[in-house]
Amino acid sequence: MRAAFEAGIGLDALARLCRALDTSDGDQAAAQLTALRQIVKRRREALADLEAQLATLPSEHSTRRVCHE
Repeated sequence: MRAAFEAGIGLDALARLCRALDTSDGDQAAAQLTALRQIVKRRREALADLEAQLATLPSEHSTRRVCHE
């Protein structure tokens, strides 16, 4: 749970999962885990997009050389 929270999973989503686990509701727990996996998938996709955007930016070395010439 801590790792999920630190990864940015909201408290509401984690609370729903905990409630499902506490009540031994396997179907609901599975549904909540599926929802959490979707959140993680979307975050990974967003990070991959950001990484691709950052890769197109000039490196610090080339920026420093241009700015100091």
